[in-house]
Order: sequence, then C-alpha cells, then structure tokens
Amino acid sequence: MKRILFEVPKWHVIRQREHRERPLPSSRDLPLDQLEDEIAERLYAGELDRTETDAPPAVVAWAESVHQALEQLPAFQRLAAECRGDAAAAAAAVDEVMEELRPYLETLDKPPTEIRESIRRPASAACRAASKAVQDLREALSGLSGVAFRVRAPGTAEVANCSAENAPARTLGAMLRKDLRLREIALLAGRMKRIASGKRRDRVRHGTDEITDVEQGDSLARALPSELARLRHPRRRLDFLRCLLERQVLQYQLVGTKTLGRGPLVLLLDKSGSMDGVKDVWATAFSLALLEHAAAERRAFAVVHFNARVSFEAVVRPGEDLPQEALFVACDGGTDIGRALERGLQLADDPKLRRRADVVLVTDGESDPTSAEEIRSRARTRNVSILGLGIAVPREALAPWCDDVRAIERLDTVDESLGTTIFGGS
Repeated sequence: MKRILFEVPKWHVIRQREHRERPLPSSRDLPLDQLEDEIAERLYAGELDRTETDAPPAVVAWAESVHQALEQLPAFQRLAAECRGDAAAAAAAVDEVMEELRPYLETLDKPPTEIRESIRRPASAACRAASKAVQDLREALSGLSGVAFRVRAPGTAEVANCSAENAPARTLGAMLRKDLRLREIALLAGRMKRIASGKRRDRVRHGTDEITDVEQGDSLARALPSELARLRHPRRRLDFLRCLLERQVLQYQLVGTKTLGRGPLVLLLDKSGSMDGVKDVWATAFSLALLEHAAAERRAFAVVHFNARVSFEAVVRPGEDLPQEALFVACDGGTDIGRALERGLQLADDPKLRRRADVVLVTDGESDPTSAEEIRSRARTRNVSILGLGIAVPREALAPWCDDVRAIERLDTVDESLGTTIFGGS
C-alpha cells in the first residue's frame, strides 16, 4: 500500500501494527503514522520501492529528510541488519526509535537541513537503545517460548491466548519491563534451553559411560589393552591392522545410563513459602526448559504446583502451549511431598498421557515419609521413575520418596551432571 514516499506491502503494515498494538492502516493515517510504517519496513525488509506520491511537498521533503538522516547513521544500518526478516524485532525497534524522535518530527515545515541535523544525535542513541530492546526481546522469546499469554486482540476488547512467539512485541516488552521476576525467569529459561539443546545434539556421542561386555569392532579408543599390545610386534601389527579393517578388533562394549524414559514428563514444583525468591525463579525457569525438552521429544508434559495441597496443575500435550498462569503461582504455605506425588502418579496413570511416565520433584522442603514406601511401590508397579531435585535440602530428606536424588547447587544455570541426567537421556 502507498505510504508517503514508498510502497509497503499491506500485510507487512498490518503485522507491524499488530505487534505494536496500533490501529489497522487506513487512508486517514497521519503522515507520522505513515513514516513509522516506512521505517518499520526498512528495518524488516531493507530497501523500499519508491512510488509516485500525492502527498503535499512539505510532507515529502519532511519524510525524505528523516530517511536520509537515518540512512547516514551506522547505528541504524546495524539495527536494520539485526531486524531483517523478524517482524517482532522490527516492531520493537521502530517503537524505540520513534519514541525518541517523535518530539523532533511533530513540525512538518522545518527546513530539511534542520530536520536532519536535529535528529542525528537522538536517532543514533535511539538506535542503540532499540538494538538492546531487540536483544532483550529475543532472549525473552527464547525463554518464554511454549507459553500462551492472554492478550487483547488489536482493535477489539476481546482477550485471547497467544503464544509468546506470536504475542505483540509491545505487550511482551511491557510485561518484561514491569515484571522483574518474569524477566529473570525468561533469561534463565533461555540459558537452560540452550543447555538442553546442546545435550540433545550431543546425545549420539553420549551414552558411553559403563562397560557392559566385550565385542568386535574398529574403535581404537575402546580396543582392549591386549589388542593394542599387538601394535608393538612387527608381525602381529599387520594382523591387528587387518582385524581393524575388517572390524574384528576386540573392544569394550559401552552403554549410557538411561535416567529418564520416553513417556510423559510430570513436574512437581514446590510452591511453599520458603521457595519464594530466587528458588522459585530457578524452578519456574527449569519448568520451561523441561517443557521445551518434552516438546522436542514429542512427549506430553504435566506440571503440578503444590504446597500443603495441590494449588495449580496443567497438562500440555505435544503442539500445545503452557498457560501463562503457570508462571505466576504464588509461594506460600507448607510442603506436602506425599500429596504432590499422589497427584503426580494419578496424572501418570491417565490413559491420555499413557501409563509410562517420569516424575521430577523440585523442592526445598521435607515431609513425613510414612507413605513414601507405598508411593514408591505404586510407582514401580506402573513403571514410573521419580527423580528428586533438592534445593538446599539434604539428600536424605528426599531419598525415601525418589529413585534418584540430585542436589541443586547453583541457581543461575543447570549444572553439567543434572543437564546430562535430564536432557541427555535417550
């Protein structure tokens, strides 16, 4: 569609305005609105197609001055390269740039030279701020992917669920600026997801932890010492090389330790009062990383928040999103691990989730272990494994409830051993 100087695809204008939560384009758009559309398109697509314009000469000169000033700025060129092909990033960037430049552009009858000189310095600073906003937005999108946020549809009062990837950039950016906890969760979850992704990529090379037998093959790294000794003998060396070529060298057979199964994942998150703060941020970020891991493996995912009772739960099947409410459950009350595991086993027994499941318990508390043996017995009967992650809690406190217990020593990442256990299993 025709703007002031350039032709911009209408769909691009609509998508940009949806991300910026602005009214849909129309023939009544003000010059400043049309200029914003052109700058957004320049950030998103690069070069624009010049069109014949029927705008007043003063408006044309005004718009040309702004475009020329931006084109001459290295910071704007770098920003455009960062935003190319990313509608959400371009929308976030143009919002930052125009917020800074708008006071300088409200008068259309200034001489072009004055316009260019007046906006050069603020535009450069605005581009740097926009670059930071784009980086923050992408990190947040990475951390919050798989979460459905409730947003208002543009131009209406209706509220609908929308995945983080498709949520308006302005809405998500505003949420992150206002909610420091959500921002910390998003950044930490993004870090954990990168670790999980790396573990999945390394899975083919992983899985050589335990010697189980002797086999024939062609791996020098796993060859028996008696086989390698043949290399020292002039005649036996040739025989060894023949065996190596024919894959007949005696070598160790190695297998990996399989901690998690291939069934659904049921995550039990402690929401007692003692979890409030950095512990809760870590646990919530971990839930998002585990959600993405389950989605990558096409596994159903269930999350149960508990204190002295079950306070929230959600089941996410492959292709679905986690409701945003799962990120904002308050921490208060005591801790009842038995009740949480009871609910976890019920979800594991849901035919829609298939019977086989892995239960991951995250807590910083202890509970009376009287019912622990009975719960463990039921879990074994249903082929359900229980992994306990203790935050500042002795391993002995969780041992009665879990098949395996790991201590969480750092709350700013996922350590190597835990990452391998959770994300590196096959």
